[in-house]
Amino acid sequence: MDVKKTVLITGANRGLGLGFVRYYLAKDWTVFACVRSEKKSLELRSLFNEYPNNLVIEPLDVSDANSIDAFSVKLKEYSILFDLVINNAGVFTEENLGDWKIATFENTFKVNTFGVALFSQVILPFINSSGKLVNISSGLGSIENIINPETGFEAYAMSKAALNMFTKRLASKSETKDIVVVALSPGWVQTDMGGKDAPLTIPEAIGKMGVVIEQLTSIHSGKFLSEEGDQLPW
Repeated sequence: MDVKKTVLITGANRGLGLGFVRYYLAKDWTVFACVRSEKKSLELRSLFNEYPNNLVIEPLDVSDANSIDAFSVKLKEYSILFDLVINNAGVFTEENLGDWKIATFENTFKVNTFGVALFSQVILPFINSSGKLVNISSGLGSIENIINPETGFEAYAMSKAALNMFTKRLASKSETKDIVVVALSPGWVQTDMGGKDAPLTIPEAIGKMGVVIEQLTSIHSGKFLSEEGDQLPW
């Protein structure tokens, strides 16, 4: 009998995170869906009723070191190795020049960058030697492309640029020599952030990224990729 593949997804209660949960459940993977509040994750709870043997819902706030530590204890109890980890949890606040507040930058980096780094540190020992660690980034994190500079996306864009740096550095460490570590942009998607005018629906974006993730090999480690699998400029 084939052993089910396992994936862990952070920020799994809505948007792209929930899309990834649906995608991998449909592929008969065992899915660990991490959310800040299970009670508020109504769609996830509904999916659990549909996939009780494939879906595990766990509380996790990547911006809270205590929450990460508590989750690491549970990982040891599960005694499981993941084939794929998707660092998807993120926050976005639009704030225009003249209205910038330090709290906005602090909170954005705390979740989008610092939280990803600290959680990655904890999860690495629980990833298969041939596994994959995917950090969901954004085209806005490209310094060269400098997308939509007239908008108030500075905190978000800066946090994703820093996430890209973290991804490249993590991929270069000896501890990840057998793990593929990439930053992956979903493209412009119809999420709360992307809006209804975005060209990609969530299922379309997830489908594209799913193909890219499946095709990842060691030659991609440390790269910044689009939802089509193309290498993006830093």
